[in-house]
Amino acid sequence: MGLVLARKIFVAEVCGLLLAAGAPAMAALAVHNITAQTAADTTTKPTEHVLGTITSVDPAAHTITVKDDKSGTEHVVSTANTRTLIKVLPTAKDLKGATRITAEDLSTGDRVDIRGFKDEAKPDTIAARSVVLMSARELQAKHQADAAAWQNSTAGTVTAVDPAAHTLAITSRTPQGPQQITVQVPPSAELTRYSPESPKTPVASQLADVQPGDQVKVIGSRNGDGSSLTAERVYSGAFRTIAGTITAVNPDGKGLTIQNLQTKRPMQVSLTELSAVHKLPPEMAAMAARRLGGNSGAGMPPGAGQPPRTPAAGVQQGGTETRQHQRGDLSQMVQHLPTISLADLKPGDAVIVSGVLGSDKGQLIATNIIAGVEPMLQSGGARQVQASGDWSLDMAMPTQ
Repeated sequence: MGLVLARKIFVAEVCGLLLAAGAPAMAALAVHNITAQTAADTTTKPTEHVLGTITSVDPAAHTITVKDDKSGTEHVVSTANTRTLIKVLPTAKDLKGATRITAEDLSTGDRVDIRGFKDEAKPDTIAARSVVLMSARELQAKHQADAAAWQNSTAGTVTAVDPAAHTLAITSRTPQGPQQITVQVPPSAELTRYSPESPKTPVASQLADVQPGDQVKVIGSRNGDGSSLTAERVYSGAFRTIAGTITAVNPDGKGLTIQNLQTKRPMQVSLTELSAVHKLPPEMAAMAARRLGGNSGAGMPPGAGQPPRTPAAGVQQGGTETRQHQRGDLSQMVQHLPTISLADLKPGDAVIVSGVLGSDKGQLIATNIIAGVEPMLQSGGARQVQASGDWSLDMAMPTQ
């Protein structure tokens, strides 16, 4: 009976760390793949649980200090009598590769999941019964690899879904214009979906959850001409992007009314605490306009069609910046811009609004509002801006 309970506790400990490190699939697999561990054979359940980052290590005292993720409180943890210490790789698909470690392997910056009891001799110290580790260096390497993959992903709008054939058809914007791409989604691919209520934290999903009109980001390998893509990861969301002109701003700062420039109909835009309002600098807006129309047209502000003299805020010079803008991913352009207040906008301003449609099709629950987009609309037109469909304003890289 004691061994069975110990195994259950061990699984819970490992799953907790995996979920915190942004690996829900690994946590789910842990339930199926973990084998018997030589955890303490005791029926006493740990009373203390700390999930966080090691801030200091004291080898002589056999203690570590851990800063808790949720509370920010620092806890002194004794490892002198810890029976279970295990290390899990951030890239692992299951726990078959998990390895036993010693307290000497713990370092400042490492992520740990601690379970134990209050030390009777030292009430301010937690006596750890188990420690599950993810190395800081390995986590950093994984995060960097994930960021590079995200930056080079393919964004687009879903035009068709075939769950039986395991395929998606998407339209992706390229420097040469919209391109139709067939996405092969093998059983090994990881699918996650963004919720309008929590757009920065996607959850596991299935291909059947993806619908025509959804925005997607696909990480995988493309064939020679780029017409087909084999997915490793697919991120999806039921977001819409609307170009419009503001006709009214609510005095309470919780909404506005725009005229949809494509349908010529009014649309109510509601804001939540997660909504963000940005304004593009003129240089950045001109850069986006050139991508849409090849050059800025008549009626543009003076100099808007000329190459900017200095880079816009938050945009790096060089190859990375060029590739980002060629892919047409507006989220890469605005993610580092400071937010502004809704009160800074006024009737007549042109905006691009992204979010999810409400039950009333005339309402949009906004996640992002981008102002300063007049050059883009004059260059490409509202139809082209909305038809491109791959601005990915709502698809921020998942938080780690």
